[in-house]
Amino acid sequence: MKLLVVEANERVSAALGAALEEQGLQAVCASTGRAALELLDRARPDVVLLDLALPDCDGFGLCGAMRAASTVPILVTTARGDHLSCVRALDLGADDHLVKPYNLAELLARARAVLRRGRLAEPATTGSGTAPAAAVPDEPFEEPPTDLLLAGRVRVDLRERAVLVDGAPTELPDDEFDILAVLARQPGRTLRADQIVEEILHAHRASLRTALPTRIASLRELLGPSRLVESPEDGYYRLPVPEPYA
Repeated sequence: MKLLVVEANERVSAALGAALEEQGLQAVCASTGRAALELLDRARPDVVLLDLALPDCDGFGLCGAMRAASTVPILVTTARGDHLSCVRALDLGADDHLVKPYNLAELLARARAVLRRGRLAEPATTGSGTAPAAAVPDEPFEEPPTDLLLAGRVRVDLRERAVLVDGAPTELPDDEFDILAVLARQPGRTLRADQIVEEILHAHRASLRTALPTRIASLRELLGPSRLVESPEDGYYRLPVPEPYA
């Protein structure tokens, strides 16, 4: 069994990886969400052990992105023992959870259990835990919670103030996040600069109105070279509706 260990604390990750290998298991480790998504595709693990507290992204958003990309069983670990965190992770596609601190025996037992359930439930796959596109089950994002905005390739988690572009976590400053959230609420609709300002930080309308072109430019740069935020004419902005697949 190969485990992908996603753990922010690299010392904990190294110790856990060594302990798993002593048990005759394979372990690949990632300390960030971006590295975890890369290893999910490249290493094809049998089980993911996902720590929800990561330095570069929201662990809940990463859990959802992993589930959208793969059928691999996901076992989340968190220091937050409240039921809401556990339920939210399960709703986003996790198969089970462990509250820290946990012992190795319990971890291995739960990993074996989710792996057994996954193998019984899934059709034949092309890899250890990744099914072909036609075999991927309905994704939890089909009916998103009210604090999750979906706009084509962009996912905005309002509660955690987290952004995923093409499944990759993207860090945004506060003003850029607020602008993107306004556009993502109404994908395809063209908004004037003053309409965007009206919907954001009411206490700072005047300063944001002046700074909006600069913030839009920063937002475009942070979202990458794809120019997701369009400006059909001066002073107007929109997040385009994605074209349907042929």
